[in-house]
Amino acid sequence: MGAVCNLAVLIVSSGGRRTLHTTPTTGGKRVQNRILKFLIVPVLAVGVIYPGVPDAAHAESSATALVQTYLANGRIGEADEQLLAMTAATTGNADAQLGLGLVRSARAFEKLSQALYRVGFASKAEGYQSLFGLRAPIPFNPNPQPVTYDEFRAMLETFIADLESADRALQAVGEKPTKLSVDLSVARFDWNGDGRLGPEDHFGMAISDIDDNGHAKPFVVGFDTADAKWLRGYCNLLMAVTKAWLSHDFSETWDYSFRLLFPRAVSTMAAAEGGDNQDTTMFGVEKQQADDLADLVTLLHTIRWPVQDKALWGEVRDHVKAVIALNRETWALIGKETDDDHEWLPGPRQKSGVLPSFNVTEERVQAWLGMLSRSEAVLDGKLLIPHWRFAKGIDAAKLFDEPKPFDLILWVTGPAALPYLSDGPVMNGDEWNQLLAIFEGNFAAYAFYFN
Repeated sequence: MGAVCNLAVLIVSSGGRRTLHTTPTTGGKRVQNRILKFLIVPVLAVGVIYPGVPDAAHAESSATALVQTYLANGRIGEADEQLLAMTAATTGNADAQLGLGLVRSARAFEKLSQALYRVGFASKAEGYQSLFGLRAPIPFNPNPQPVTYDEFRAMLETFIADLESADRALQAVGEKPTKLSVDLSVARFDWNGDGRLGPEDHFGMAISDIDDNGHAKPFVVGFDTADAKWLRGYCNLLMAVTKAWLSHDFSETWDYSFRLLFPRAVSTMAAAEGGDNQDTTMFGVEKQQADDLADLVTLLHTIRWPVQDKALWGEVRDHVKAVIALNRETWALIGKETDDDHEWLPGPRQKSGVLPSFNVTEERVQAWLGMLSRSEAVLDGKLLIPHWRFAKGIDAAKLFDEPKPFDLILWVTGPAALPYLSDGPVMNGDEWNQLLAIFEGNFAAYAFYFN
């Protein structure tokens, strides 16, 4: 579990240039998340294949004409069906295959958001916004449904299946030339599954610059073959994170503390508790606040999850290795590009990147590729992970081959690392400092961007 890190990066541009906002603009149902929104940004290509952008040759393609109506109106499922029929009718239709992969990626997030909304995920964050600056990761549901441990696991399994479906569609693109011009400013998603799309569902408003009349300015991106590889990398990264969780048994944590995340979680603690949430406790705070604090402490204490599916845990490593391989293929394709058209991920010679706050230089690309090689060596156990307490390093290969229960506290303090300590070369701080210098201290943001 410790081998997989969550990425959380805020991408901000300067000097009046484009900004990817992580706060809502209007409406109670606006996407207002620090978690799910970070995950959806990498697949914003799904917003709409827009007919009125430059590059008319691609904008007027049959794939573009087909999906524009469905996606602009948030009818992603219907777009999937039509694009699938198009790929079946015309062998090697790379535009349709790329569009299908983009749509399925978006649909995976929309379905996950709808499922989490039904059960009120993280709705308690609403009550702590002023204190901690927290925002609910999905729209607030005032009347959530009960949810069991097995039902929550089923949500994550569905998310994996949807990502696998998107990955297969994107894989069919291969290295065939393709280009879809996308205006992300018109993207709409039915985040809560109520079947109604209003201004509050206009996700494009949250990621685009706004003009003087309060309208989203066009945010045009030319997605191509390299971006299909890039998005496959993100699909595999998210599958790795989700499978890492599902491969472990976290039922004890659920039973004792998950009401902190799901207000109607079916659990032993929920059945046993009682009393008025407005009563003042012996700690001088309302019972609801005391309960939430106790649940947070309990959650951290019970993260001692045994591996219940070793095969699934092994797939985590496979997915991470796939991310590395796909990233190399992405940069190889970018290096061969001769156009310069609203690039999502530009090469060093391309100047039309849609996120101009990121300066993609040859030095940074080579440093990133070097980091990928070191990461691969870590997964293979050829390069060891340092721990603050030990001179020896941690063999990540043994983490997958000989898994033991993941105990968060014991990993921090050291005892959980003991079975995995080995002799050999250990990653050192000098390499990290050099990487930070090349990326001017902004490595995390570039890592999120590059994947």
